[in-house]
Amino acid sequence: MNTTWGKFYGVGVGPGDPQLLTLQAVNVLQSVDLVAIPKSKLDRESVAWDIAKTHCPANVRLVELEMPMTSDQQVLAKAWLDGAQTILAELKQGRSVAFITLGDPSLYSTYSYLLNNLQDELPQECIVTVPGITAMAAAAARINLPLATGDEPLLVLPSTEDVGEYLDFPNLVLMKVSRRLPAMLTLLEERDRKAVLLTRLGQSEEKIRWEPNPKDFQSEKIDYLSLLLVKKDLLGRGNSEPEKN
Repeated sequence: MNTTWGKFYGVGVGPGDPQLLTLQAVNVLQSVDLVAIPKSKLDRESVAWDIAKTHCPANVRLVELEMPMTSDQQVLAKAWLDGAQTILAELKQGRSVAFITLGDPSLYSTYSYLLNNLQDELPQECIVTVPGITAMAAAAARINLPLATGDEPLLVLPSTEDVGEYLDFPNLVLMKVSRRLPAMLTLLEERDRKAVLLTRLGQSEEKIRWEPNPKDFQSEKIDYLSLLLVKKDLLGRGNSEPEKN
């Protein structure tokens, strides 16, 4: 018997402000049968859902998928497979599913791993990836500073990489900085590179810190939703901060 598959959407909900969803993302969220919400732990709140729920019907069905924050590849592989099987069960019934993810689904997103499992069974025409505004794009806009201009290169790195050899790039975006922030700031200070730390963009807890001092973060817990913009032309901008709308 042929299966009439539902459609699977990977929806980027942007960095934090519900107004930064694309029209396509809003249209999908308003039309699907089910919204799948990834959570690091099931008893925790979901930032992605806090952003998306403004645009969803009040009666939309929800399913929570546990996607733990761990480096254990076996644990991760099982979580991705279990999540894919939960979604496939809905799609096989002809239901449409939107898997929501912060930022853009194609950049450091759990969606990519989930999709790898789904593609083994799900017809390609049933998969739609809806791009979202990235945190780095929102960060640059928030402080009225271009990510790159002219022929300048732009390099995006996770903090798990050894960034030292890349610090001569005129424009750097350092993501996932929460675990190694003091060490990274010390390295930037030693190389006389200026940076802006942006946390929880578009949310009530938003913080923008110009030229952050590594000593300030020896005991402070750094929010996971933080990134550093490192640019050659930050010198002289001081601690001025654009007003919030």
